[in-house]
Amino acid sequence: MCDFNAYLKKDNIEELIMENVTNVTPKGENIFLLKGLLGERMEVKATLQDINLAGNKIILNSL
Repeated sequence: MCDFNAYLKKDNIEELIMENVTNVTPKGENIFLLKGLLGERMEVKATLQDINLAGNKIILNSL
């Protein structure tokens, strides 16, 4: 199974906000719903910077 770690980037510092992310859904302008492997859910107000498939990493820019 492919799951990712999600990072929120602010002032060029990446902070891990969720591990084992299995789904990212846009919910509106600059709002993303992250869903985790065990059913966790988190809404983040950010822009998408990068999805690194090889590194299993999602980077969101904080607004």
